[in-house]
Order: sequence, then C-alpha cells, then structure tokens
Amino acid sequence: MKTLILHLKRFSIYSLMFASVGFAACEDENRQDMTPEIGEGEATPKITMYTPTAGGKSTSLTLYGTHFGTDLDNIRVTVNGVDAEVTGALGNIITAKVQRGSGSGPVKVYLGQGEAAQELTYKTEFEYSQSPIVSTYIGSYVPSAKTEKKEGALMEAVLWKPGSIAFDKEGALYIVEDDSKKEGYRDIRIAKNNRVATFLRGDGTGGTVFRMMNIAFSSDGNTLFLSNDANASGNAHIATMPWSNDTHQYDAADLSAIWSITESLKNGVTNVGVHPVTGEVFSVAHGNAMIYKYDPEQNTMVATGVQLPDAEDKNAAKVKIRCILFDKAGTTVYMSSQEKDVIYKGDYDMLTGEFSNLHIWVGQYEKAGFTEGQGNEAKLEEPCQMDLDEEGNIYVAVRKKHRIAKITPDGMLTNYTGTGTSGTTDGPLDKAQFNHPEGVQFGPDGALYISDYWNHKIRKIEKD
Repeated sequence: MKTLILHLKRFSIYSLMFASVGFAACEDENRQDMTPEIGEGEATPKITMYTPTAGGKSTSLTLYGTHFGTDLDNIRVTVNGVDAEVTGALGNIITAKVQRGSGSGPVKVYLGQGEAAQELTYKTEFEYSQSPIVSTYIGSYVPSAKTEKKEGALMEAVLWKPGSIAFDKEGALYIVEDDSKKEGYRDIRIAKNNRVATFLRGDGTGGTVFRMMNIAFSSDGNTLFLSNDANASGNAHIATMPWSNDTHQYDAADLSAIWSITESLKNGVTNVGVHPVTGEVFSVAHGNAMIYKYDPEQNTMVATGVQLPDAEDKNAAKVKIRCILFDKAGTTVYMSSQEKDVIYKGDYDMLTGEFSNLHIWVGQYEKAGFTEGQGNEAKLEEPCQMDLDEEGNIYVAVRKKHRIAKITPDGMLTNYTGTGTSGTTDGPLDKAQFNHPEGVQFGPDGALYISDYWNHKIRKIEKD
C-alpha cells in the first residue's frame, strides 16, 4: 500500500509539470506545440508564456521563460496577488497550482528573497472561473504541420488517434491508439513520470495484437486484459499479461491469448470488462451480441447464454459494444453500443453469476443523433467508453457528436461538455470542443480524462 501511494504521489507531482498546458487563446491552436523558444544566452529572467490562461482552483499553471532557477525556496508565483503553490522548477519552466479564490488578474513571478526579490509580470492576465475547465493534457499534434507520432514529455509527445484509456494501479495512463500510417495497426502508449512511451506495438500480422481495442485490469491490478478486434487472419482475441514488480508495469513479453473468436461468430472482440467485486472478466462478441465470461479452469471465455436485445426485444447482432461498466456495488451493468447508438443496462447477481433484465436504457436503437432527455427519449450517436463518478453518474464519450454526455442514475441524459461541432478549443465546459472523442476515465486525482481521437490528444477536466 505504501508503495502504491508513493508511486501515485510521484505520478501526480511529475504530471503537474505539463498537465495544464493547453488552454490558450484560439489563435494558438495551430502551433506545433505550446512550448515557446527559450531565450538561450539571455541573462535576464523573464516570462515568455504561460498556460492555461483561464481556470479555477487547483488549475496547474506552466510558466515558460528564462533563468528562473531551480530552488523552490527562491521562487514565488502569484495570481491576482494571491500566492499559488509552486510545485516544480526546471530553470526555464515553473509549475504552480492556482489557489481557491484567487480571482482574475496578473500572473507574477518573484525570484529571490524579501525586498531583493525580482518581480516578473506577464502581459496576459489569468481569467479565474469557478466552473470546470477543459485543458490539453497530452499531445502536440498540429494538422497543418503533419507532425509524426513521437514519444517524449506530455506536451511534446505526438499521439495518433487515441481511443480507449485506463489507469493502472500505480496511476500510469494506458492509451490504445490507431497507428499513423498503417490501417488496422493499433499501439498502446503509456504516460507516466511526465513522459509518453510506446508500451505495446501492434504486430500487423493478424496475430494477437493486430487491432487492439480496449484494456481492463484485474481487481488486484496484477493482470491486464486486452481485447483484440477482428484481424487479417479472421480471428479475434482476448489476451492477458501479468504485472511486473521489477518494471512497475505489465510484462508485454508475457502476452498470451486466452480466447479466440472464429469467423463463425463474425469476428470482433471490441470490449473486455472486469467486475469490481468478484473480479470476473466479461466480454460481448460483436457478431452474436452474446455475453461471455472467463473460466479460469479452462483458461478461456465461455458463453453465458445471455444475448443483448434489439429494439423489438429479440436477440441483437453486430452491436459493437465498446465498454462494459459495473456500478461500484457490482449489481448493475452498463454496456455502450457504438454501432446501435444505445446504452444497455441490466442486473447482475453476484451469488449466481447471472445477468437479468438487460434492456436498452438510454438512446434509440439504430436511430442516431443527440437529444437530451430521459431514457429512450434521448438520442446518442456512437457512444464509446464510459466511467462513473462518486455519485453514480455516468460519463460517456459520444463520438460522432463530439460531446461528453452525463447520465444520472435514473437515466437522464444531458450534455456535459462539447458544443456538438468538431474543434480543438480548450476552456469552459460550454465552449470546449472535441473531435470524435472515444475514451473517458476518472484518474487517481479525481480529474476526468478524455481521449480526443481526431485531435490526437488527451484532454483533462479538473475535479470541481
């Protein structure tokens, strides 16, 4: 436990260095990245830029400049005259956390002690808001520059079409993403210690990791389950890999397929989910909409005999379930169907291991759109990954409508953020824009992380 806490703390500290880089004025959207050129050779300290320029309490500011130094005792940052918590200094970069009630006003840096301290003020004032702010967490891709996929620091890395995301037991973020040039290839990237690196490369041979879709972790965090969609060989898989205490990540060299779906089931393993209490592993096959369950004795998935319904309460097919999500108690299950534009809901009996009352909960079967409303009065278009907050509200990425929707426990769907028009804008929830978001996950810090597929970025919404 102490080790987990230590790593989470380290992750949090390191992530702050670039976590909030991304909320800038609209005119900055076409920049190669948010990092300005550092004034090499200049002896005079100065601020050249800071981001984001708007936010609320706990917003992490990143200030770029020259000759800041690295001694935190000699660095002070204020927002509207209120001290921010300085969390890091790398000479030319300072990170600081905005405090509650700072208000809007100038951003200043003080270098040195007492009356001898040098005061630096940036020309753009910080706009304080009590509402949540969408910012860019990972990614520097610029369409006009045709930037190539690359590893590196969070805001220097270039992602390529990120999809499903998940945090491991030590707070590292795993990102499943399409490859930049080769159709069908998918990689898994990992973000930890303020850097992005390739964790698992798609093999391109029609094997176990040709078209990876999503990942889930065992209840103890010691096993990673990976769904692999239909590939060139006509097979699809669920694979596993164990946790390595030596590397503090999963051992990709010990990857093994535990289940293969043949063409008779129309291929397709687009999901895998883990029960939060029992640790049971489930998947829904694309072709027959049947729920399968992992049998450790046979080391494979077995059919439960339960199929998801269509609009007429008959057995559905080709549902393309993108997410299997249980509530905290483990008695209710939710499944998002990207292909049929609905979210299913059902009951689960942990004693008998049986599903019941599976029905279309939110949305209208094969009737795409976006309409706020109760249950089947609402409309969705390509709902993908989902996650739950502490109050039991569900947040779902609505891919085709460029939105993140919120669904209350009683099934009321409303727009949480996104204007419905594709774009890259950071800022307040009602003004932020996305471009085909696919993944949503709450992080260890309580923030909501969003994979923004066609913006090639991971976005972040700080906890209220």
